[in-house]
Amino acid sequence: MLNSALRSRAEYAEIGAEGLAARTTPERDAAVVKAVEELLDGRESVLDLCCGYGRIALPLSKAGKVVRALDISPNLLAAGQAQAAEQELKVDWAIGSMTDLPYKADSFDAVICLWTAFHELFGEDEQLSTIWEISRVLKPGGLAVIEGPVWGPATASEIANGLRQGPEHRIVTTEHYGTSSIHFIHDEASYGRLCAAAGIKDYKVYKREWGGRRRLILEIHQPQS
Repeated sequence: MLNSALRSRAEYAEIGAEGLAARTTPERDAAVVKAVEELLDGRESVLDLCCGYGRIALPLSKAGKVVRALDISPNLLAAGQAQAAEQELKVDWAIGSMTDLPYKADSFDAVICLWTAFHELFGEDEQLSTIWEISRVLKPGGLAVIEGPVWGPATASEIANGLRQGPEHRIVTTEHYGTSSIHFIHDEASYGRLCAAAGIKDYKVYKREWGGRRRLILEIHQPQS
């Protein structure tokens, strides 16, 4: 298991499903689900990558999608499984890392990776492995959607205060709900490099309103066979 995955698992073991759920609202979740359903219109099988406690996987299952959900955190998956049983919803849950997916090639019409999860990968090798794996498990004509925060170039103050570090100052530290959070900043350039390295030609990066916030979106479109 790679370092970023170990770090995320430890962090979410401490936060727990209730702590993570406190960082959103039912209204925001409903808006995100609506946006996802619009993007995935007509696509039946979906992999919710880094699914957490199932805040998106469960509504997608309820809407009739065939959903598989993977996360690195056993405690979050257990919470999702409990909710699925309570709501009598069928979701195929699995524990694992996004850098090495336990699924066959051409398995899904769509893959989603939301709520900054991809930005928790700090190593370029981890990021590239994940992009490659997402592309591998997509069916011909499939769509992947990765969502995360919008950041601008580092300021002199952020650099001087150590808030922006690493190559191109892409490692950012913020205070989030009383704790420090660390993420990797992506933009059109960084996503373009990863897609090029993975041999992905049909993709787009853009900003849009997403659950009441301005967010960065990467879409990967798998070519038809």
